[in-house]
Amino acid sequence: MTAAFEQAFQSGVVFLTDGGIETRLIYEFSLGLRDFASFPELFDSRGRAALRKVYTSYLDVAAQSGRPMLIGSPTWRAHPDGLRHAGFGEPDDLTRVNTEAVSFLRELRREMKLEKQVYIAGVIGPRGDGYRAEGAPQTEEAQHYHHAQARALADAGVDFLYAPTFASRTELIGVALAMAGTGCTYALAPVINGHGDLPDGSSLSEVISFIDATVQPRPLYYLTGCVHASTFSDAVADDDRLQPLMPKRLVGMKANASALPPEKLNDLDHVEGDEPAAFARGILNLHNKYSLRILGGCCGTDAGHIRALAEGLAEFEAKSTKNRPATVT
Repeated sequence: MTAAFEQAFQSGVVFLTDGGIETRLIYEFSLGLRDFASFPELFDSRGRAALRKVYTSYLDVAAQSGRPMLIGSPTWRAHPDGLRHAGFGEPDDLTRVNTEAVSFLRELRREMKLEKQVYIAGVIGPRGDGYRAEGAPQTEEAQHYHHAQARALADAGVDFLYAPTFASRTELIGVALAMAGTGCTYALAPVINGHGDLPDGSSLSEVISFIDATVQPRPLYYLTGCVHASTFSDAVADDDRLQPLMPKRLVGMKANASALPPEKLNDLDHVEGDEPAAFARGILNLHNKYSLRILGGCCGTDAGHIRALAEGLAEFEAKSTKNRPATVT
């Protein structure tokens, strides 16, 4: 399916993505996720049922809207350290867990008859904190560390590999090399601030240019992940080098519902953020301005946010078609 996804992407279609996974498991289903890891819930009856409800709610939006959708596997922490912290310490657990996560989503997609509309991303998260660069591995170490999970997800049959919420330039380059080595299509989605910088101070525009020039094959595209639409807007306004990268290289975002900075979000004991309509307006304004093509949610969002985005996108496209001049033949 990797070739099918790449072909769909190259066609220029606008994709939706899923929304929040972990925040919904925590606040909607009262599941305590250690280290924000959702993969252990696959092996617990209550947790698996919650995961099924969360993912099904997003697949319902895809089915109702007819819009192609990208959904990410619950494997953000299913790398060696994350597995060990969650009590999965057997030699074959990395392959077993990542394969089960992909099989879970493939089965849901098959049940809902969405095989030609929904594409599965094999998610790889940072070794440490997604918002802090301190302690992040250097490039060679990161490539070696993330290789096994990238290989397991690629072998499990994902449509592409996806690395969100990386805070460090060196680790981002390393995971890019690891994913490129699998031969699978892949995408990167680092965290940025309102100045267009990763948490380690690296400029996103410079990081994109460096990876594109040095990693082969290069990523199919880049997103920003786990930040609010206003942060993305501020970043583009502050760093004019980002604008020429859109929409060919920097193609979209998975946005948080809240504009609060990470350190404040981490201290909350409840979900906080924009209501679905306001969330959709923020992202659609960026879509209109920069022709972004992959639009979705992250922390604090649910199916209501993605549904509002789908409805707003349909209205935007209908108006664009109505206002388009007739072709003279």
